[in-house]
Amino acid sequence: MFQSKNSSGMLTSIISKDVEINGDINISGDILIYGKISGNIQSTGIINTAQGSSVDGDIKAKKIFISGSINGNLDIMNKAIIESTGQLSGNIKAAIITIEEGAHFDGMCNMLKSSNESTVKKITAL
Repeated sequence: MFQSKNSSGMLTSIISKDVEINGDINISGDILIYGKISGNIQSTGIINTAQGSSVDGDIKAKKIFISGSINGNLDIMNKAIIESTGQLSGNIKAAIITIEEGAHFDGMCNMLKSSNESTVKKITAL
């Protein structure tokens, strides 16, 4: 695993393409994933999954950008973005949800209006 500083000065952990992790990850800060993870991820920062990466597990984070493949549920405090190359099989709970054209999504959306309210929607995009 490598680390670099992002624009906010926080350390970002990088899981390279040739790394495979079997187990849960708890991280304070951001993480950039190029490899494969079989396990749950909990982060206080931003998670980026690169094209070609895969995660098989649930994710809890501040924000997520999905360009790879995720099989699991998302619990995101702020914004979840499934980019055009992204694939998600699982449910999303987030304040803001963006699904770009070309993305693959199969699950339920639970969009948070405030800390106590939510709206549930079933969306299938293939």
